[in-house]
Amino acid sequence: MKKNIKKHNSLTDAKTGKLTLRGDKMINALYLLFKRDGENLKIPITDLKDLLELKGGNYGEDIKSRLKELRDYSIEFRNVKLPNGEYNYYVDSFIQSFGIEKESINICQIQISSNFVKAFKEKMGYTPLDLEICNQFKTKYGLKLYEMYMRYYSLPNREGKGVGKISKTLDELNSMFGTKYKHPSKFLNKKDTTKSLAPINRGLNEIEKITGELISCFYHKAEKKFIFGWYQKEKYPNLRIPYERVDEFIEWYLMNKKEELKIHSILKYRVGLKKKILEDNFDDLDTFYRGMLKWKYDLNPNEFFDVKSGVYMDF
Repeated sequence: MKKNIKKHNSLTDAKTGKLTLRGDKMINALYLLFKRDGENLKIPITDLKDLLELKGGNYGEDIKSRLKELRDYSIEFRNVKLPNGEYNYYVDSFIQSFGIEKESINICQIQISSNFVKAFKEKMGYTPLDLEICNQFKTKYGLKLYEMYMRYYSLPNREGKGVGKISKTLDELNSMFGTKYKHPSKFLNKKDTTKSLAPINRGLNEIEKITGELISCFYHKAEKKFIFGWYQKEKYPNLRIPYERVDEFIEWYLMNKKEELKIHSILKYRVGLKKKILEDNFDDLDTFYRGMLKWKYDLNPNEFFDVKSGVYMDF
């Protein structure tokens, strides 16, 4: 099953700090299913297990507890228009109800709240995410900072071309992580050599380990904000395919070559392959990227390839 989603920014930006990491991952999985099947979902629990990449024999109870957590959790909206009126403030749960069929205990029926769907459709913008990457995070700090990074990666800022930046206040981070810290030092260690890393350090370290992406952070005392920064596309002058397509291309390559490759650690292989692609040291790039355009999207690769520069345009 395809695991790439464009998560609506109303969900990406939602104050889900009180949700567990397991609940956040379930939102991403259900959003993928919602975009594919609509508000009324009927899906085998084993498919949910595969989407969440759960292991072990007790995954059924795990899934039920995640669904109940989402059913009991509400998300806030500001300034939305619904069929029954306009609201400055609106609260709803993502899941309206769910149940396991009596005749087939393997089938789960999930009703996504129709008002919730109408509310977030009022807002614009999406964040591209890969569920396989999101599922690898072991901390809420890593997952939420990664979603923030993907959300704001390409937005322009005053720091100059090729540099991305986003700032967050102490209260905003507390809302993001579900913490109640009152001092900036609780969120960010000055040095990474401490035995117990603060939330931001832990999250950024996890992002680097899983994706290879480097994100910096410091606390601006005058502005009373945490400043996160990263390099954008121009950091990779030799990259010949659109940066936004790199992770998708890696999954396409693995789907077609995984059986032939002897991979001991799929995580390490992804990170190493991404490094080769970014530095233009991957010999099979043209063959498989053209194959992805042709067979996955039914596009003519030549129409998106600039012969003069040797670079592929996005589509």
